[in-house]
Amino acid sequence: MLCLFFAAVILSILSTTLSSVNPSLSSCFSMNVAYDLGHSIATKSTDGPNSCQEFCQMVRLCSHFAYNYGTGTCFLRQGDRQVPKAGYVSGPKFCPTYGSQNSSEPICKNKVCIQGGKVSNEGNVIVDSKPVCDDNWGLEDAAVVCRQLGFPGVESATVESEFGTVSSEYSMDNVRCVGDELSLRDCYHKKQDACYGNEGAGVVCATQTVGLLPSCFGEEEICLLGGNSPGSGNVYNAGHPVCQNGWDFPDANVVCRNLGYIGATDFTIGSFFGLSDTYFKVSNVECRGDENNMSECPKSYDVGGCTSGTVAGVYCTPLVSHHVLVKQREGAVIGLSISVAFLVFLLFTLVFYIQRGRGELKMKSLKLPTNMMNNRTGTVENLVGADFNQIYANA
Repeated sequence: MLCLFFAAVILSILSTTLSSVNPSLSSCFSMNVAYDLGHSIATKSTDGPNSCQEFCQMVRLCSHFAYNYGTGTCFLRQGDRQVPKAGYVSGPKFCPTYGSQNSSEPICKNKVCIQGGKVSNEGNVIVDSKPVCDDNWGLEDAAVVCRQLGFPGVESATVESEFGTVSSEYSMDNVRCVGDELSLRDCYHKKQDACYGNEGAGVVCATQTVGLLPSCFGEEEICLLGGNSPGSGNVYNAGHPVCQNGWDFPDANVVCRNLGYIGATDFTIGSFFGLSDTYFKVSNVECRGDENNMSECPKSYDVGGCTSGTVAGVYCTPLVSHHVLVKQREGAVIGLSISVAFLVFLLFTLVFYIQRGRGELKMKSLKLPTNMMNNRTGTVENLVGADFNQIYANA
């Protein structure tokens, strides 16, 4: 009993001493506590707990730190299980900002929440009061969370506890959503995890929709959005943005011709015509340039690394009807003129031959019989006499 009494006195003295040594310690630091869960990431001597926390912030795998006042040693950890340790000051990699002026109130629906962001449309994802691990976390998963919470779309999926360190006890891991689920719980996931406090998944939800027409969601339907003319904009395939990976001029040419244009004058990357609000399905499009539509081009369905800021776009040339069809009309007029001239020539030729035929018939009808011409020989007197003799004979 006497030993327990002295131990309590010593702890009380140490606590008072630590507070007086550094009264500027953050409220998220814990006195006489160390984090022993997980293996040690690194150790080094620092000036105090604040310097130890800054050291932790520079190491990606660090989630918590523990500083020993007696030795001046800073220990970096991957766990947040507290163990009583006299003479230690410990804390998370980043102190939570919840409730501060820069933090919004958590938004929740059916125990699915986002919290920790500076504005209401962003934060780490919390399910059943526990964080979601960022293993395989992507835009499809973030889109489901944003839709479930009532947002019109998603801008990005975040990892590594971007909105503050979270507990190392997770509710979900390896979440794999298709993207059209109504609840995050409907997505494939694991309940067991091997994650630490710096591996929280998060989202940034869109506050406005990009305004795709319903017709753009048809299978293999291509639409342009965000441009200042009908022939320019970010490329959407079946209602989903096309990722910029591998995007170049032949791909843009195929898209423009598929939309009825002559071709492309340029291509764009980096969501040149505005951020998208949904997840990707197509990346690394590799058209030769002579395909009829993008569905004929080789492509990848691995959209890892694609974000709302990596949408491919195009600038198309004017419509075919404005150039090509004009030339086609001119050609048709020339062809018609030639045909009419040929028909007129045939008509004149036919009339000529008809008139010539009629003239020959008329000349034949005017000729005398051959026997009469043969009898008309000799002198004039004989001919006259012959005529009179013929008259008398006929009389």
